[in-house]
Amino acid sequence: MVFDALLALSVAAGPGPVDLTTITSSLNQPTSVITAPNGTMFVTEKAGRIAKVKNGKVSTWFRVKGVSTDSERGLLSMARINGKRFYAAYTDGKGALQVSRFRKGGGERKILRVPHPQNANHNGGQLQLYKGLLYISTGDGGGAGDPFRAAGRLKDLRGKILRIDPTCGTKRYCIPASNPRRSPVIAYGLRNPWRFSIDDPSGTIWIADVGQDAYEEVDRMRVDGPLVDFGWSCREARSKYNRDNCKGRTITKPLFSYSHASGDGESITGGYVYRGSGIPSLQGWYVFGDFVSGHVWAWRDGTRQKLAKADGLTSFGLTRKGELLLTTIDGRLLRLS
Repeated sequence: MVFDALLALSVAAGPGPVDLTTITSSLNQPTSVITAPNGTMFVTEKAGRIAKVKNGKVSTWFRVKGVSTDSERGLLSMARINGKRFYAAYTDGKGALQVSRFRKGGGERKILRVPHPQNANHNGGQLQLYKGLLYISTGDGGGAGDPFRAAGRLKDLRGKILRIDPTCGTKRYCIPASNPRRSPVIAYGLRNPWRFSIDDPSGTIWIADVGQDAYEEVDRMRVDGPLVDFGWSCREARSKYNRDNCKGRTITKPLFSYSHASGDGESITGGYVYRGSGIPSLQGWYVFGDFVSGHVWAWRDGTRQKLAKADGLTSFGLTRKGELLLTTIDGRLLRLS
């Protein structure tokens, strides 16, 4: 298939260790980073600030109001439309995942809200704009073990990857005609897909799903493919978890996973398939890491290699030239070099 060919470029020994260059260490609990066409970086912070980083200097660009910040809640990510307009995902005062469109100097238009009142963890919250459509990740409702059985139920928007058209006249959003089942849901059976990315050359979505007690996993699906069930909470990665949640499901196994027992980590942070030019040996490898262990790896065709260490790794981003950025919970913005 085309995407397999694109991801299976010739590899000799593969990438070795790389350097992490500090751009700034003056952020406050950063959760995501994006880059504007002019090279300016925008970083979301847990408490609601969007910081602008230009030439290593940090300033306040915008503040999202009404953000709850207990446990894993907060301002989770953003997707920029143009100079002054952007989308943001945050947890509101009642704990719901709120996706809104903002205009700098203007107001907020609320687009989609996923209730999440009982628990403050497993919020998902990644946003990505791709070919005019907005992709959103949601967690399973929190707690432990999928207590609401939300992940496997298609009518519940928790534990999913959603795709919507947010520019739909007077409607808050429309369901794209390309979506399966005329629903916002394009993938389900997820626990906490904290970070995902879309690799344009291969037309694939790479989903890092934070595990329960034993495994962390990476799932892959096609952008234009059918509805996919990744199995939570029937399975945790490739291992059976709750047999009561398996009935009637056709489950897609993860692309790869790693165990907590291995010491590799306990909370995966998804990244990107590297398409930059600064590190030729990394071309075509999927780069990701773990919040708990701080390990940063590259993976391709069943091979995983350690690249670097970034303790408290919260997110990855891209420069305008496709080089990789990382944020850490202690306030650092780093570049892989």
